[in-house]
Amino acid sequence: MKITKKIASNDIYKIKDSGNFYPTIRREVQVLYDNRCYTTCTVVIMCCLDAFAADKGEAGRSKFESFVQKNFLALCKCLDGTVPGKTGAEVLYDKYRNGFAHLFSPKSDFAIAQDSELDGRFVGRFEVEGTRRIIVALNVDRLIREFLELVNRLEQVEV
Repeated sequence: MKITKKIASNDIYKIKDSGNFYPTIRREVQVLYDNRCYTTCTVVIMCCLDAFAADKGEAGRSKFESFVQKNFLALCKCLDGTVPGKTGAEVLYDKYRNGFAHLFSPKSDFAIAQDSELDGRFVGRFEVEGTRRIIVALNVDRLIREFLELVNRLEQVEV
């Protein structure tokens, strides 16, 4: 491929620089949340959790699960047992992270819901009227709030 033009090294935006990384994440998640773009906001959060867990290495299931178990303990506890034989961290990875990353939605029988729909609980169960189907819903408002708190904590460690 032919070189389009030369640019100075200082002109390259370095997203991974701590002065850019955390402020960019915070700003963009907040813009999505303020505009009620809950699905896209959750996609971004799941991708960021993967990036945080990977640190300077490669992302992967075990790193993600370990990271969320440490940093989202309450959420993981609420998801424990929602899928028989799976920990909450495994459910978050399988049903939410993989769902949003690959399908732009959580996987079947999982959903996101607003704080008001869950009375502040991190996770709730909804029965679909006229069926025996139960949907597990994650509180997107609480996820976003706690995610932004995590971003602030991680940024303070970097400084």
